[in-house]
Amino acid sequence: MSFKAVILAAGKGTRFKSDLPKVLHKILGKPILWYVVKAAKKAGAEEIIVVVGHKKELVEEFLKSEFPEVKTVYQEQQLGTGHAVMCAEELLKDYNKKIVVLNGDTPLVKAEEIKRLAEVDGDMLVLTGEIDNPTGYGRVIRDGREILKIVEEKDATEEEKKIKEVNTGIYSFDPKKLFEALKEIDNNNAQGEYYLPDVLKVFKCKGWKVVPVATRDFSTVMGVNNRYELSKAEKVLQERIVKALQLSGVTIHNPESAYIEPEVEIGIDTEIFAPIYIKGKTKIGKGCYLGAFSEIVDSTIGDETKVESHSWIKGAVLEPETSVGPFAKLRPGTYLESSAKLGTFVETKNAYLERGAKANHLTYLGDCRIGENTNIGAGTITCNYDGFNKWKTEIGKNVFVGSNTLFIAPVKVGNNSITAAGSVITSDVPENTLAVGRAKQLNYEGKAERIREKARRKKK
Repeated sequence: MSFKAVILAAGKGTRFKSDLPKVLHKILGKPILWYVVKAAKKAGAEEIIVVVGHKKELVEEFLKSEFPEVKTVYQEQQLGTGHAVMCAEELLKDYNKKIVVLNGDTPLVKAEEIKRLAEVDGDMLVLTGEIDNPTGYGRVIRDGREILKIVEEKDATEEEKKIKEVNTGIYSFDPKKLFEALKEIDNNNAQGEYYLPDVLKVFKCKGWKVVPVATRDFSTVMGVNNRYELSKAEKVLQERIVKALQLSGVTIHNPESAYIEPEVEIGIDTEIFAPIYIKGKTKIGKGCYLGAFSEIVDSTIGDETKVESHSWIKGAVLEPETSVGPFAKLRPGTYLESSAKLGTFVETKNAYLERGAKANHLTYLGDCRIGENTNIGAGTITCNYDGFNKWKTEIGKNVFVGSNTLFIAPVKVGNNSITAAGSVITSDVPENTLAVGRAKQLNYEGKAERIREKARRKKK
């Protein structure tokens, strides 16, 4: 069944004690609101309307970047949930199918629950749930398959307080009847606000059908009202992601310490050792090995690639059968062709390593291209920055770069060449050439002892 979704996201969230709107606080790298919109889209909403209010420009900026198709309406004064839905009337007044009303602070809500609200017959559907301790929730009073009323705790009798079925604050409505009912509710309450649940009385008075739909998992409708609840929601979402990966064929050791964001993709037979952080839109292929204490952000890791422990990779592309780490740092713009290797304490930035090229340890490669099967010795640096501009180093195929070579960019080294250890290369090296860029060594015999004697006299 077709439906439209209205997401209430206008509140400030004072219990967060933050200048940032509550719905923009992040869980696993994504704002709370992102999860609600995603769930509505997955459920099949033909249109999503978000009611914005506090710092609306920040919420709208986020929605424009992630969900440009989502529409927004502005609740200038936060006068309650009923008033918030009223703000969307202009966009929905001619709509004749169901609308589902969601809260922007429920990141655990599942698409299946939303879809059920759209499919079950009724003029007003209330998503309910049973909990052992219902303190603080409105109790659902029903007669078989129909809700008679929802009683807030402060108004409930002792007998009603024993009821464990509660209102989750998620609903679906016949739009025409909803907006008619909203015009009949008032704000005669302690907060002076128009509450959406108050339309239930109007629906009952008019003989319209009000039906409960019980959630299969109450944790999915948990609201996030402070940073403690934010951490609890993050734990649940992380467990969902890890479980889905495990069931899809990924091995995760110490899964409780794996931080994996929702847009990450990981292929079968990959083995992960946590603690680990995998973020953004990272894609990891099949049969990879990811070592503990590594962080991978917005990167592509090809099949059968090995990332040793304590490696940091961001904005990089690693083709299949490459190797990185341990203790490697790959900055944005790094590209490794198949069989290339970056080892211990190697840092790269805008570096392209062709097939089979390797830098095994203690090296900085910035703004460079390294040819096939070239070996970069320990202590090598491409000196790419002169204080004003970045310059490129190009090293050809089958080159042997001796330890502690400095390339003063811009500079090119031809295929099959060698640089002597300790060289400073300031000009281009032709193909098949040995380049030696060292200062002449001078030996002063006996000078060492005279220096020590002078130092001893100073101490006296």
